[in-house]
Amino acid sequence: MFADEVTIKIKAGDGGNGIVSWERQKYVAKGGPGGGDGGDGGDIVFRANKDIATLSFYTTNKYLKAESGQDGRTHKKTGKGGEGLVLEVPVGTMVIDIKTKEILADLIEDKAEVPVASGGKGGFGNAHFTSSVRQAPEISELGEPGEEKEIKLELKLVADVGLVGFPNIGKSTLLSVVTKARPKIADYPFTTIIPNLGVVDRLPDEKVPDNFGFVIADIPGLIEGAALGKGLGDEFLRHIERTRVIIHLIDAVSPSFKKDYLTIRDELKSFNPDILLKPSIVAISRADLLNEDELQKKIRELVKEVKIKDKVYLFSAVTRQGLNDLLFKINDLLIKNPRKIEAKIEEFKKFTLKDRVSGFDVIKEKNYYIISGPKIDKFAIRTDFNIKAAMYRFRHILKRLGVESELRKKGAKEGDKIKVAGKEFEFKEY
Repeated sequence: MFADEVTIKIKAGDGGNGIVSWERQKYVAKGGPGGGDGGDGGDIVFRANKDIATLSFYTTNKYLKAESGQDGRTHKKTGKGGEGLVLEVPVGTMVIDIKTKEILADLIEDKAEVPVASGGKGGFGNAHFTSSVRQAPEISELGEPGEEKEIKLELKLVADVGLVGFPNIGKSTLLSVVTKARPKIADYPFTTIIPNLGVVDRLPDEKVPDNFGFVIADIPGLIEGAALGKGLGDEFLRHIERTRVIIHLIDAVSPSFKKDYLTIRDELKSFNPDILLKPSIVAISRADLLNEDELQKKIRELVKEVKIKDKVYLFSAVTRQGLNDLLFKINDLLIKNPRKIEAKIEEFKKFTLKDRVSGFDVIKEKNYYIISGPKIDKFAIRTDFNIKAAMYRFRHILKRLGVESELRKKGAKEGDKIKVAGKEFEFKEY
């Protein structure tokens, strides 16, 4: 099954929890704290793979999760880090964050990759909190949660040349003759219901000219109203956007070259006007079905009525008539219009809570005082509110950052309920 647009949910691995532990080796008197840190959660990375042609895997795998880090171990050993998850997609896939609408990556090269969700950092074990004045800490931290995102994957085929035109006019036949692609071919409209790619690396007579070769895409047939959803709609028009040259095919037996030409151009314009700025070639397919005089007359009328300045090419995929001239012209246009160098994927920066802007807010909402702020959230997430020593440390942090003072200004009293990072505790005076 071909799929070129899917929405999935991904979650990076959670960080493991730090632990409280004490050294108990034989012959070691008064062993100190030995609780290790939790392991970091695994990241999620998207990678382009030229051997994959569709996003169909993700139509049945909608939720994908990286491995979480393990909890810390005794003897100050850090828990094992979670294994990252590499998600392979076809070359030409765009990775889009549904919530922010941001394009996180445009993977146009084979093996290009970008991390999209960061695993949570592991929490510290009690060995981390040892100091000259605190030699037996009973404090450990929870691991941070891994990032979770809803992602849209959108595939735009990376081809040099796009074949466009009405259904059933010989696009697939042309592709099968000039490449090794084997698209479905039959004598009825919409035989091609998915885009097909083929590599042109030689002429039909097997000769290989110098500096010759390109990738060509057969786009499913368009009809009037395609941009509004008629026929196969605009489902596949996006695949034309990456091409450098457009081959506009018109059927030799069509009653009106002008109508066919203008209809397809209008559909392309409705979808994306920039497509019409690309170099294009008008080619008449199935030229073996009409005599030369009749064809030339229809071509002269087309050129005059729509003011086509360049040569209109004639060809027959069945008899091979005119194919060499058409292929050489396509190759020449591609040489004159090299692919623009796309911006490189910027190095991905892992953003954890500590990277974000400091500061906090305190607001009164019904029966709660709600504290929010990147730095405060970080410590709240990593604090186990069920451990007395951990809560003592957290309250000390609130006091040091001025949060307790702000709570009092807002009217907080002993026993009032405080919420932070989805957790709850009671305000206490010291």
